[in-house]
Amino acid sequence: MALALAVVGALADTAISSRPGWVFAIAAAIGAALAAKACTRPGAWWLISAPPLVVALITVTCEQVAGTTTAQGKGLTTAAVRWAVDGFPAMAAAEVVLIVVLVVRLVGTRRRSGRNGSRRNSGA
Repeated sequence: MALALAVVGALADTAISSRPGWVFAIAAAIGAALAAKACTRPGAWWLISAPPLVVALITVTCEQVAGTTTAQGKGLTTAAVRWAVDGFPAMAAAEVVLIVVLVVRLVGTRRRSGRNGSRRNSGA
């Protein structure tokens, strides 16, 4: 679901302006929030590294399909810089939202376990 949301956002942006932009960034951030909310605790470590990779892949794919950049010969370096610039807002937004959701989950879990532990100890 999270990946599909990011892809739809990128496709919408590419259709509007031929490059992924703010719609993609917002969709990637929402997708990252959903993924962070649904992941397991061990899965969170893997998930933290996912947004830059996923966003880069989607950005490159959209721009190649749209034909906005060419990745051949000397143009490959220029295309790579363009991909990084176009994908950075979505990468940053998704990573920040993901980390915030994971931290909120961690704090909430610790507070609940702290309350439960104090109730057990107070009755003894």
